[in-house]
Amino acid sequence: MIGLLSVTMDHSQQSIYLAISHLLEQLPLTYINGRRNMSGFEVYNSAGALTIDSTNKSIMTGGVKAMGTLIDQGYYTGITCAFGNGGALGFLNSNVIVNRNTTQYWFQLQTDGAWCFPGAYLFMPNSGRFMTSTHTATPTSGYLDVFNASGTLIWSAASAATMPRIVGFLSAGAGVDLSSVVTVTSPVANPWFCWSQCPGNVSDDGTVLGYSGLVIKRNSSTSFSFQYINKLQRSYTQAMGNNGIQIALATFTGF
Repeated sequence: MIGLLSVTMDHSQQSIYLAISHLLEQLPLTYINGRRNMSGFEVYNSAGALTIDSTNKSIMTGGVKAMGTLIDQGYYTGITCAFGNGGALGFLNSNVIVNRNTTQYWFQLQTDGAWCFPGAYLFMPNSGRFMTSTHTATPTSGYLDVFNASGTLIWSAASAATMPRIVGFLSAGAGVDLSSVVTVTSPVANPWFCWSQCPGNVSDDGTVLGYSGLVIKRNSSTSFSFQYINKLQRSYTQAMGNNGIQIALATFTGF
């Protein structure tokens, strides 16, 4: 390992850049095709979480996507939870969520009192918007470039502002049964939660309705409640065990 750095991500990005720059001056770097190779380089935040390394390419922000016009709104009144029933919800159009293998999706609930069944693609109309991110995009070369062992650019300070910043989690600890509602406080207002992490499923043969997954409600800009619901499908403990769950909350520069 070439370097290990602990930085407090709660401060400005400038302080992070200066800390990395200071460290790089002390590291024995090799060169590949005239570029500095920093294989083994790692940056941790104040909570001990790995935030930058020279092995995994950083996730880059894509762009905002509107939720668009929902389909079959009001059809699934048989879906019930602590926040209401599925009659308030409708399905996303199929062109909203695409390329899930390379694209991560984040959702921002923007209306107090609004809730959704995100993993099942069910939302209240005009209640929020999506953001995309991807691990396949290449960062822009610039100040403080980080390359992997093969010389591929995987992080740069020039592109740092285009990366999602994880600020917290919708979290339920080990042993918590999410069949009851859990309410959490976000450290920032109007966060985006990672839709791609949310379990959810609806099965319907025209006679029998089954469903399972997380429902999420916005109480205010910093207060959110969530619950795992199920009918004729596996319960939370059957599906998730007793390990707990964490759904990432993020901010995006300029949004």
